[in-house]
Amino acid sequence: MRKIVLGMTMASLVVSSVLVAGCGAGGSQEAAAPVQAKVVPVEVVSAVMGSLDKGRELTGTSQPSQQVNIVPKVSAKVVSIPVKVGQKVKAGDILFRLDDTDLRYSVEQEQQSVALSRASLAQMEAQTRNGIDSAQNGVNQANSSLSQANSAYEQAKNSIVNAQNGLQQADVEIARAQQGYNDAKTNADRMQMLFSQGAVTKQELEKAQTQLKNAEIALQEAQIAKKKASVALKNAEESKRSAEESRKNALASLQTAQKQVKNAKGGENIEVARQQLRQAEVNLQIARDKLANAVVTAPISGTIGAINGEVGDFASPQNPFIVLANLDPMKVVINVPENLISLFAVNQTVDIEIPSLKLNKNGKVTTISPLNQQSKGYPVTVEVPNPDGKIKGGMVIQVNVASPNAKKGIVIPTNAILREDNKPYVYIAQGDKPVRKPITVVEQNSERALVTGINAGEKVIVKGQTLISDDVKISVK
Repeated sequence: MRKIVLGMTMASLVVSSVLVAGCGAGGSQEAAAPVQAKVVPVEVVSAVMGSLDKGRELTGTSQPSQQVNIVPKVSAKVVSIPVKVGQKVKAGDILFRLDDTDLRYSVEQEQQSVALSRASLAQMEAQTRNGIDSAQNGVNQANSSLSQANSAYEQAKNSIVNAQNGLQQADVEIARAQQGYNDAKTNADRMQMLFSQGAVTKQELEKAQTQLKNAEIALQEAQIAKKKASVALKNAEESKRSAEESRKNALASLQTAQKQVKNAKGGENIEVARQQLRQAEVNLQIARDKLANAVVTAPISGTIGAINGEVGDFASPQNPFIVLANLDPMKVVINVPENLISLFAVNQTVDIEIPSLKLNKNGKVTTISPLNQQSKGYPVTVEVPNPDGKIKGGMVIQVNVASPNAKKGIVIPTNAILREDNKPYVYIAQGDKPVRKPITVVEQNSERALVTGINAGEKVIVKGQTLISDDVKISVK
């Protein structure tokens, strides 16, 4: 039994040694694990244009370049505030919403008013069109009646002329018949006397008497014709008077119908209805504007500086609910004394310092007031870039006014400069990599150095640079 155990033990040892050897062989074939690059935390400052000669320091406090007090245009309860203090927003972003229940109801009411006004106007216009058509028909009928009356009048005038001519002709015929009768009477009397004397025959006497009778009949007929002509003239004159009356009536009817057409076209009621519709549409637009004003948006891009209330509070146009400020760029207003104002010009680049941040930057002069404010100096506004938002409102800012003869160039902190073989260099942060750049020191003091070899705006490493080597990465604080 002991041999068996021993044999098993030896076998186990052999297997174990083989396994150990196998593991060792496999490990030698695997690639070595990559070594992670060391990350060095660093701090940086921007290289700026400036001078070591501070000359005079003029102090002011930082202000937003633009600040807007946001007030609602309508009074209502606040139902939501989707922003918070310190949040950046863009122009048009929603800042807060107001309860719009009453405003929506007002819009619905004004919409109904517009609909009713439109329906009323449409009904009046339809009635007006019908009235115009009816009045126009009256005009047409009056014109027709006037035309008929004019025609009857002209006919009556012609009838009078004809009757007058007939009467004149009748007078002529009567005169002729009277003359014929007189001649026939004279002849008949003469023939009667001659017949009694036996000078003419009875036949000749009867002939003369027949001629007298015919002449008498002709005279009577002429007289009857004159009477008829007189009656015709009288009737024609009566027809003329009747036609004149008809023409007057037709003309009056035409004028009345034309007036009705004019009244129908320019009805005062329609104009009133149109004015009511226009007013209703204006009221609807006002209601819609008020509803739109229930959503208050940012008029500019900037940062929320203050929120003066909470959800459920009542906001009104009298009190700013949100303060919105543009913090990039910031600005500082300094009062420049009379003896230094000539050193400033609009668009001039100036060297500024923010002691609380231990930060140096370049600013740009944007305005210079020509008025000495209460003998405190001339207000000069300097614009300061603030892309990272480090500069807050109310921070002390020093604007350095160098003498005109001071050397100017790239200024960096003195503690950023390293030396190797007495040759100065600095590290520039480019992403997560440090880039070594040789520089030339023009002049320096204990705090700052005027150098060449780098550009304004480059990020110079001022803390942690002594720990940097070629194989490290950096993390900018």
